[in-house]
Amino acid sequence: MFLNELNKNEGIAFMQLVKNLVNSDSVFAKEEKNLYQEYLDELSIKESEILDIKLNSIYEVLKSSSERKRNIIYFELVGLALIDGEYDEKEVDFLEEVEKNLDIKRDKRISFANYFYNFVDVYAFSVVDAESKINLLKEQAEKLLV
Repeated sequence: MFLNELNKNEGIAFMQLVKNLVNSDSVFAKEEKNLYQEYLDELSIKESEILDIKLNSIYEVLKSSSERKRNIIYFELVGLALIDGEYDEKEVDFLEEVEKNLDIKRDKRISFANYFYNFVDVYAFSVVDAESKINLLKEQAEKLLV
């Protein structure tokens, strides 16, 4: 949703984190595969650009990013972890490592998780049309990333 704000190096680092996250529980669910491809498309990155490098190197690239960009990265990772309907302990451990290394504040972590739990409720509410739902969810996400 907000990945277009990342520069090329940040986008590649994000995709490396994504790869680590989806592999953390040894289950690459269909929903995760679809989202992975959407991320590549949104960032205009080719799969061949996503090299396997150590997490410390990834964090070094992202530590100089703005707080907003680090929040965007963590926000998207939380959404990815929850997309298959399961929040595996290994995924939680990985996200905790990311939040420490990217200095994600506690209130943001809680807000992001709540957003995705609320996302399901809002999207399931059938009276509102799809475009309105998307706009509402995007507005809510934008407020969280500030």
